[in-house]
Amino acid sequence: MTQAEREEIRKRVENEIKTLRESIDTLTDLTSDDEVEPDVNDWFTTKESNPGKDINELALSKAKQRLRILNVVLNRIDSKDYGICTVCKKPIPFERMKAVPTATRCIKC
Repeated sequence: MTQAEREEIRKRVENEIKTLRESIDTLTDLTSDDEVEPDVNDWFTTKESNPGKDINELALSKAKQRLRILNVVLNRIDSKDYGICTVCKKPIPFERMKAVPTATRCIKC
């Protein structure tokens, strides 16, 4: 993989990290413990039955996990083993790495 190709992947990863951080901030606000003023006629405003909060917490967890993975990729992108299949030890095609910067295997493996 050329240095220019690595830079293209780095920019893509950095952009995704930026977007994820913004999403994490938003989701953190949405899942904060600040309670909505309960309405006795609306069961969605009670803490025990707020599926929206559960969904946001799951999305927050997934976003944090993806952020951790992308940070590892960003730290590894200049290493000699980045873009090398962990199974067959052959270079992973640039187009695959560009599409899936977290890939550790080639298509065949």
